[in-house]
Amino acid sequence: MDITKFLARVVAGLGFVFAGILFVGCQTDSPDPYGFDPLKGNAPQAPIAGSGNNQSPTNGPGVLRVGDEVVVTFADLVNPVPGIDDQIKNDGTITLIYNQKFEAAGKTAGELQADIRKRYVPAYFVNMTPTISVQARFFTVGGEVRTPNRFLWSGSVTVLQAINIAGGFTDFANKKNVSLTRVSGELLTINCKKALDHPELDLPVYPGDKLHVKKRLW
Repeated sequence: MDITKFLARVVAGLGFVFAGILFVGCQTDSPDPYGFDPLKGNAPQAPIAGSGNNQSPTNGPGVLRVGDEVVVTFADLVNPVPGIDDQIKNDGTITLIYNQKFEAAGKTAGELQADIRKRYVPAYFVNMTPTISVQARFFTVGGEVRTPNRFLWSGSVTVLQAINIAGGFTDFANKKNVSLTRVSGELLTINCKKALDHPELDLPVYPGDKLHVKKRLW
């Protein structure tokens, strides 16, 4: 074989090898234009509005709220005192024995227990240990949803999530006019169509809140 042709083939072969190495290197170093594989559908999940780090210390699942039903029992007393079942009122308070009023909303059960003990000991009792238990928390979804009902509040839910929990809108739902009534009586209106594109409009739902999806007139 002619030595010139042989060397030419060797050089060509080495060129293909180096080109392959460079191609693999570029594929590894360059960023994925999608950030995920669109064929596998493994798109990164967006954070849910009103959950995770968006919760403030005063609205987390362990914090007492207006509308919460609490049971307060009293132990370590010489003469037993019956427990009290009370609902946190719109002003954020509960009323216990001797007509003593306590700020409850915005506090944890532990913080409220400490406040109660401090108020009663030693002013009323030599010793007393209060214990607070919170009844199950619910929210209600009614109107033009597929399964209107009362649902257990599990710590974080938004208007759109609550409607999904209720089975979604019916075919006659007015998605632009959904009313949200807070325990305090405050009435809010949510445009759920806009909220799909603007998460800040997807308001949080709290225990005791009532959602009502109105019917379209046409």
